[in-house]
Amino acid sequence: MQVDFLIVGQGLAGSLLAKELLRRGRSVHVVDDRWKSSSSQVAAGLMTPLTGRRFTLTKDYPELFASAQAKLTELGVFRPIQVYRMFVDDEQRAKGLKRTECRSCQPFIERVTSAQGELDVSLTDTFGGALMNGAWVDLPKLLSDVRAELVANGSLTEASFDPPDVVASVEGVSWRQIQAGAIIYCDGYKSAQRGPFKYLPWQPAKGEALTLRTSVDTKPFILNREGWALPLGQGVWRTGTNWQWDQLDEAPTEPQKEKLIRRFRSYFGQEVSVEVTAHIAGVRPCTSDNHPFMGTHPRQPRTHLFGGLGPRGTVWAPEMADEMAAYLCDGTSLRPECNLSRFALLAKIASGWVWTE
Repeated sequence: MQVDFLIVGQGLAGSLLAKELLRRGRSVHVVDDRWKSSSSQVAAGLMTPLTGRRFTLTKDYPELFASAQAKLTELGVFRPIQVYRMFVDDEQRAKGLKRTECRSCQPFIERVTSAQGELDVSLTDTFGGALMNGAWVDLPKLLSDVRAELVANGSLTEASFDPPDVVASVEGVSWRQIQAGAIIYCDGYKSAQRGPFKYLPWQPAKGEALTLRTSVDTKPFILNREGWALPLGQGVWRTGTNWQWDQLDEAPTEPQKEKLIRRFRSYFGQEVSVEVTAHIAGVRPCTSDNHPFMGTHPRQPRTHLFGGLGPRGTVWAPEMADEMAAYLCDGTSLRPECNLSRFALLAKIASGWVWTE
C-alpha cells in the first residue's frame, strides 16, 4: 500500500493531524495498538482558561481557544461549560481579582466570588473563587469517530509498533506492507522512551482519574481546586487528577484512588457518598518548556514528530494540527516556540546516538 504519510498513534494528536492531512487531499495510514490507557483515553479534555498556583493564562490562549472551539464544534465534540476555580487562600483570591483587570483574561472570567456559598451554598469555597468560561472535549467520541472513518477507508492497522521496524530510503519509509513518503510520530510519551525523538527534553507525568456515582446533584459548572470534578449528569462525576513523575505506567493505584475521593468530598459541605465505577491511569506527554514538539528529525528528513501536547492538549491540538499539516504539505514555517529546531544543540549532542535498541 502506498500513502503519503504513515502516522504512528491515534490519540488526540494523531487523530486531528490525520483529519487535517486528509482535508488537504493527502493519503494517510495510521498504526495504533488501541492503547486504552493512553493520555488521550484518560484525559478529561478540559479547557480551563486560568491555571496553576499563579492563576495565569496560557500564552495565545484566546486565539487557541477560538480555533479549538470552531474546529471541535464542527466535529461535534466541543462542550462549552463554566469552570468554578475555588481559591485555596487569600493570596490566590487576590491574584484572581487582579486577573479581572487583564484585557486578555476578561472574556473568560464571568465573576469572582468573595465569600463561601455565594455561588452555591453546598460548596466549601471559603476564600471564594472565579467562575470562568471554559469547555470540555468529548475525547472518547472524537477518537471513536476518527477511528471509524479510518477503518472504513482501510487506513488503519491495529498493531504494536516498534521504531526499528521502519526502513528508510531516499524515496520514503516502509513499515510492513505500507510504503509512505514520510512517517509522523504521534505516539505520546512513548516517543520519550524509544525511537528517533528520545533525545528531546520530555517530562512525562502519570495521572489518574475516577468516575463516581455520587449523592451530589449535578452542577452547571466544573469544580476546580488542586484537581477537578466534571459533572456528567444524574449524580455521576469524573474527577482527577494527580502528577507523578517517578512511576510511568498505566496502572491505577489504591492510594491515588483514596486521595481523589477525599479531594472530591472536600469540595462539598455535606457528607457525600460515592461509588467508584471506573478508575483509569495514563501518562501525559509533557515537555520541559510546556510547548508541543513539532517538526522534522535533524538527521532523518522523512521522519517527523507531532506530540508533547501535555495537559493543555485540547487547547493546543486543533490549531497545531492545522499548522503541522500546512508545514508538511506546503512547507510553511512552524512557530518557533514549538519547532524542534529550538533543541538544535541537544540534537547535535545526540547525533552519535543509535536508537535501534
